[in-house]
Amino acid sequence: MLDSTYCAVIPVYRHEHTVEAVAREIIRKGFPVFLVDDGNTPDAKKILEDIAQKIPGITLISYAQNGGKGYAVTQGLEAAHKAGFEYALQIDADGQHDLGGVEFFVKASKKHPGNLISGFPQYDASVPKSRENGRKITNFWTFIETLSFDIPDAMCGFRVYPIKQTLPVIRKLSNLRMGFDIEILVKLKWKGMEMNFYPIQVTYPKNGISNFRMVEDNISISWMHTKLFFGMLLRLPVLLARKHRKNG
Repeated sequence: MLDSTYCAVIPVYRHEHTVEAVAREIIRKGFPVFLVDDGNTPDAKKILEDIAQKIPGITLISYAQNGGKGYAVTQGLEAAHKAGFEYALQIDADGQHDLGGVEFFVKASKKHPGNLISGFPQYDASVPKSRENGRKITNFWTFIETLSFDIPDAMCGFRVYPIKQTLPVIRKLSNLRMGFDIEILVKLKWKGMEMNFYPIQVTYPKNGISNFRMVEDNISISWMHTKLFFGMLLRLPVLLARKHRKNG
């Protein structure tokens, strides 16, 4: 029987050939899947429709224009909320995350209800150096933007969200593309959400397809960090008071 409290949200753009294995494994583990077609080509849409038709437990959400990963995750969380689910696993469609960690992350979520549970990537030799270095820069800025070391990795796409608490924040995000994973963590932290991070193995598939646009997305993420920095300054008294109470 599929779980009625936890589900998975899988945004899909240009990964129609890898997502079926991911979705099948999540279903096998007992969790319904919301597959979000983020404005794929007609041929890719047909593949996703076929997957949804032949695998019980999959709900396909589809729209015409590509909105970005954040938009796709938002649509998935909204659908999951309407269907009555309380928690959603966000999982990438390219198969880079070790799905053996799903049960552990769900157990961690049940142990810490209301918290966000996120992966802390453990890379093998397949990780591109540009990705690894980019994460270090982003994590540095995240430390500054939250005035804490509570977010050891802000870019991992393997998470469990408490849906009801996340939706009010996610609906107000400004970056719904590659900066989404970063911005949602920072702003949930500003709201006081507790977070737990656990190791997750990450392997970059050989000849894998990346949706990262080197120029556009780097500019977008840099601008997002600028806005988050000034947002932190506006919230400085509250963040410092919260930090003081925590350190007690």
